[in-house]
Amino acid sequence: MSEIKQNRIKKFAFAAAFILSCFTMNSNNLGGYWESGGMAKIMLRYVLIFVFLFVLTLINKSNISFISKFVKYALWAIMPIVIFDYYVTNFSGSMYLFKVWWISYIIVAAATVFLAATIMKPKEYKEFFYDFWLGFTPIYLFAIYISFIRTPFTKLSVNMKLGQGTFLMLKAIIKNPRIDFEPYLIFFGNLIIFLPLPFILSAVLKKIKPYQLALTGFAAPFLVEGYQFFLKCGDVDIDDIVLNWLGYFIGLGLYLIIKKRLLTKSE
Repeated sequence: MSEIKQNRIKKFAFAAAFILSCFTMNSNNLGGYWESGGMAKIMLRYVLIFVFLFVLTLINKSNISFISKFVKYALWAIMPIVIFDYYVTNFSGSMYLFKVWWISYIIVAAATVFLAATIMKPKEYKEFFYDFWLGFTPIYLFAIYISFIRTPFTKLSVNMKLGQGTFLMLKAIIKNPRIDFEPYLIFFGNLIIFLPLPFILSAVLKKIKPYQLALTGFAAPFLVEGYQFFLKCGDVDIDDIVLNWLGYFIGLGLYLIIKKRLLTKSE
């Protein structure tokens, strides 16, 4: 088999695996591969997405420019489908949690590709970095929207005692790891939701300074919780703010390391 043909097969395998991963669901409205299942089935899907995409990204090291463009345009193309399904078709599921599962599979697929490419340190990494985060931005903004935006003046709960809100979800998980998905979503969702933000800001605002990123990270959770508090909608929780900060500054630390070792070096 010629090298050109092998290269095409590797590209096709990656593209097929990425698209299939992005259309993985845990739906109560579909059957087969997409049908709803317990935590074991949900976690198995995450593992399969990670393993297959990680390996296929590694073996496509020579095709990193193709991967960066494909992932960007694929995520842009998927975004309108996600929005339409969320509000109209509901193929991903009849309730909010089912829709979150679908978006979480897309995020895991994208994050796996980014991790594998970062580990490989290809010479085209700078191109990959900016393409990836520009492609990821729409799905991220939609995830932020459905996570925090609520109808004003509907329902408000407030917890200002550290450890008495979302941190109780972690306690429940430790006590019973087989508990349903919701405690995992609430705890780890609040931890992870702001982690990509420093990367996105640096890709969209290329001249942004580290101190400006730090100030943004400090303010972002206050803006979200402040919106919910003053418009009396959602759950205002000091635990959420702490987890949001922790996730954001983990992301900022990772970005600064990548900037120093890969982005600045490539420049």
